[in-house]
Amino acid sequence: MKFPLHPIILATLFSIAAINFTSCGTSNPTEKTTNTHTCKIVYRPLVTIRNNSDKLIILGLQGPETRLVSIPARSSRSINLISGSYKYDAKAQNAKTTSGYKYFSSNRKYQWTFPTH
Repeated sequence: MKFPLHPIILATLFSIAAINFTSCGTSNPTEKTTNTHTCKIVYRPLVTIRNNSDKLIILGLQGPETRLVSIPARSSRSINLISGSYKYDAKAQNAKTTSGYKYFSSNRKYQWTFPTH
């Protein structure tokens, strides 16, 4: 029997998709106890990318996940990423590509501005 997913249930599932549950274990691994667990909620890094140019910028990210983000001129986009190291390439029409590496840690917020000069 199939059950249709109610829109509120779907919205709830999508809203918690950026949360990972990790580090669940005994509170003290050297201590022998029963039913004593601690769970730590780990949030994905929130990255706000700001485009200060007069041109659309396309940002490619490759690391623990691969993303392609378009940032319109004079605006910004916010994304959640899996924590880790990323190679990036940012390109605007008739402009030199900006490339490099960036590391994003869990439970952190980042502001990233282009162009970088």
